[in-house]
Amino acid sequence: MKKSVILVGLVVISFGTALLLRAQGRPSARYEYAIVKWDGPDRLYYNLPDKFELIHLDKGGIRIPKDSQEEEFCLAYACNHLGKDGWEPVNLNSRRVLLRRAVNR
Repeated sequence: MKKSVILVGLVVISFGTALLLRAQGRPSARYEYAIVKWDGPDRLYYNLPDKFELIHLDKGGIRIPKDSQEEEFCLAYACNHLGKDGWEPVNLNSRRVLLRRAVNR
């Protein structure tokens, strides 16, 4: 009796481990990536998967506050703007932000 309980327990543990390892092997989501680059007082480059855009914030009616850091303000604006379409920042440096969003395929 004791041996059969131990044998059943080992089978259950090995089956559970196999399922866990199998589930971890598959990526749960696929992503597409974009880069936003600050290139001057009010200029942003949007490198999106399907297009490239040069944006002048001044022409769009966005005024950079006088006491702010231009690149920080512009990159924060871009992150908030793209965040409305599901993009999330992944990495950044002083002039660029890498963003991603999940793709259903």
